[in-house]
Amino acid sequence: MKKFLLAAFLTIASLGTVNAQQGTLNGGFNIGLPTGDTSNVSSFTIGGELNYMIPVAENVTLGPSVQYSYYAGKDDFDGISVLPISGAVRFNISEMFVLGANLGYAVGLSDGIDGGFYYRPVLGYKIGDTTQLNLSYSGITNDGLEINNVAIGVMFGI
Repeated sequence: MKKFLLAAFLTIASLGTVNAQQGTLNGGFNIGLPTGDTSNVSSFTIGGELNYMIPVAENVTLGPSVQYSYYAGKDDFDGISVLPISGAVRFNISEMFVLGANLGYAVGLSDGIDGGFYYRPVLGYKIGDTTQLNLSYSGITNDGLEINNVAIGVMFGI
């Protein structure tokens, strides 16, 4: 696990330095509803994210991403905090729409949550030159444990 996190960190750091002049930093927040078994213990999710996207081809950007997600607890459950660290890819499929995905590892920040493989398909709608509304589905899997949500969010160029 430690070797994986070190490799992920070094990869993300090198991506940021290779094309530092060409990249775009963006950040945002989201709110969502837990799905599947996660909805039994959590009532809603909130999160924030920071991406550094580098153009790699016409209408395609790629870069490192870090997010924080909190799943608010229900009843006697305290809630879950995770820190997904991933690679992100975005395809501008038209002037207004973006299709993308994040893949990586989510570090569990709460007791009893080890983390796991992280995936997140994203559909974005541009509402300005540096602002975008997103609809996404996030999933974290580890040995049968599934933590999932559907979220809406907004991203801003920084």
